Amino acid sequence: MIRERLLDLLVKASEFKEGDLLVGGTRDELERKDARQILSTLRLGDISKVDIVEDAVSEALTKSLNKNAAADISHLTLGQLQRILLDKNGSDWIHGYSDGLASEQIACVVKLMTNEELSHLSRSIFNPLPGESVAIGAADHFGSRIQPNSPSDDEEEILFSVLEGLVYGCGDVILGINPASDDVETIVRLERLLHGIKAHLALPTRYCVLSDIVKQTSARERTQVDVGFQSLAGTSKALQGMVGLDVDGLIELARGFDGLYFETGQGSAVTNHAAEGVDMVTLEARSYGLARIIRRQTGAWMIVNDVAGFIGPEVFRSPDQLLRACLEDSVMAKLHGLSMGLDVCSTFHMGIDPDTLRQLTVQIAAQAAPAYLMAVPGNSDPMLGYLTTSFREHPQLRRKNGKRISTAMQVRLMQLGVMNKMGELLPGRPDAETLYARYMKERGDRRSFEALRTEAAKKMAMLRRRGFDLGYGHDPDYGAPLEVASRMQKIYGQARLALYATIDGSVVRDSSARNLRISTLATNRDDYLSHPSLGEGIPEKEQVRVVELSKTCRMPQVQIVISDGLNANAVNENLRELLPPLRRLLTAGGFHTGEVDIVVQNGRVRAGYQIGGLLNVDMILHVIGERPGTGLNTLSAYLTYGRDKDNRSRWSPSMDHSKTNVICGISRQAKHPVDAAGEIAGCVAKILKERKSGV
Repeated sequence: MIRERLLDLLVKASEFKEGDLLVGGTRDELERKDARQILSTLRLGDISKVDIVEDAVSEALTKSLNKNAAADISHLTLGQLQRILLDKNGSDWIHGYSDGLASEQIACVVKLMTNEELSHLSRSIFNPLPGESVAIGAADHFGSRIQPNSPSDDEEEILFSVLEGLVYGCGDVILGINPASDDVETIVRLERLLHGIKAHLALPTRYCVLSDIVKQTSARERTQVDVGFQSLAGTSKALQGMVGLDVDGLIELARGFDGLYFETGQGSAVTNHAAEGVDMVTLEARSYGLARIIRRQTGAWMIVNDVAGFIGPEVFRSPDQLLRACLEDSVMAKLHGLSMGLDVCSTFHMGIDPDTLRQLTVQIAAQAAPAYLMAVPGNSDPMLGYLTTSFREHPQLRRKNGKRISTAMQVRLMQLGVMNKMGELLPGRPDAETLYARYMKERGDRRSFEALRTEAAKKMAMLRRRGFDLGYGHDPDYGAPLEVASRMQKIYGQARLALYATIDGSVVRDSSARNLRISTLATNRDDYLSHPSLGEGIPEKEQVRVVELSKTCRMPQVQIVISDGLNANAVNENLRELLPPLRRLLTAGGFHTGEVDIVVQNGRVRAGYQIGGLLNVDMILHVIGERPGTGLNTLSAYLTYGRDKDNRSRWSPSMDHSKTNVICGISRQAKHPVDAAGEIAGCVAKILKERKSGV
């Protein structure tokens, strides 16, 4: 079978998701049914003969297979493999032959299965990590990653989020922060913070700052880094776009860590123009194959997290599609021998409301049997701006599914008075204020326990005023109190309005002496939200207007671009306080900034790359509205240097995001615009001095 025919068959055999339309998928159910029928007749050996993608990921996946096992099963058709896996003795077969199953073969058989079959299979395969009676990933285990994110990487916001999570029995798998700033200084500071929390509270868990493995390797020269992190992808092109490394380079850096945490998710390669014509399920399976290779070659403690639903409606948009993706991914990861959790999540522009997502989370936790789920202070992550699983939901989910957290963490929480020996939370358990007092005492604070609790109560009240869901408690069934539920609905409503906001002309006039307003290929907001590529491209007539700037103005080192992104209200609220001081700092630093700022309607990050190419400038400083959903309207600044080491232009609309530095969480309530201006100016100076941005 030729490659083009197989790729067409694979994408059409998939259950429908919007993202697959970008690589030849179809909405026609009859056409998809026919494709699945043909696929079921193909032998495993037929699949393995075709190079899905000719790249280093494919080469590594092929070399990693157990050749004897692969040969023994090559005669099986995919339909026969499906029946074997679903048989009552299927788990024994998997134990003997999974090392001979190629990632693409695993993707193919998943396409043939119904949701019920996927659920049956996922609930029969478990890959526990070694060392405990109730181990991470075991059949009787259900754990969590505490995700204590902060819009400004504030240490108290992070600390109290961790403490609140412990009160609900969360955090047995890992404490994992997504940093708002991706510089090495921030990584070092947050690694030390998490190390201190773990050490002073004697928590038998691991911790990770989710930057990238290149920066973490640099951070290891200055501080202890517990778990290395990297997003994975199913093609070399996508992998290099994330971190600037291919398979060999990633494996080499991974060997420096005794713990590894990888994240994946259907759609990332497609939306970053790196799918190489391959469907989302197959690419996801190849990501798991890559994780399997790295685990074998490093021998490290390893977990994987599938961030299902994080990208948006361009990948999939309905609850049914989210459920399907979680089931597919759970089965594929387990067939690869991985211990994987899920982030059952939804962006606000997907339109899945908080109540629907909570109901879906209950369904997925039971049907997919993941090793763990995310756990955040409230359903809305305060930095990333998306909906996911709250602390309160975890006691409910453990009880509904008859499962426990890891043995070691349960023992420690029993010692802290949080849990009983049955794994249930105690009614009179310590609150976050009490855990704070204990933490501070372990750090050597000599104040009385009660004085420390009083201090903690004041800090918690301040964090609640900032919008953090901390210290509100729960109803008898661990549901959210009315005040919290109302707040969540308000955030959802605010986010939906922000998605359709427009940049206020008076804000631009007050912030920018001269500006040029242009639009992208997106003709309206719905078009923009559903088809991100339209927001990345600039139509020819607008390109002409941009190029005219180079004829009338002196060529700048730094061109400022302002886009609405997914939240024009973030621009409206913060630009006046950000742009004037930023321009003054850049001028004082001796950097020539463009005389005319370019304001983009319906603009995404890649539109800035295209502007860089049209003007042939050294650097683009792109200020853009972040995803709404945190309760705050926040900006990000993307800083990109557009020349290579030989001073040649590398600008391209499809430029790798790994070539960019980003400063996130800019708002009056988080990283204040005036403070952000100083951070951005410092980053600009470093980039222009080193003639390099990104990793």
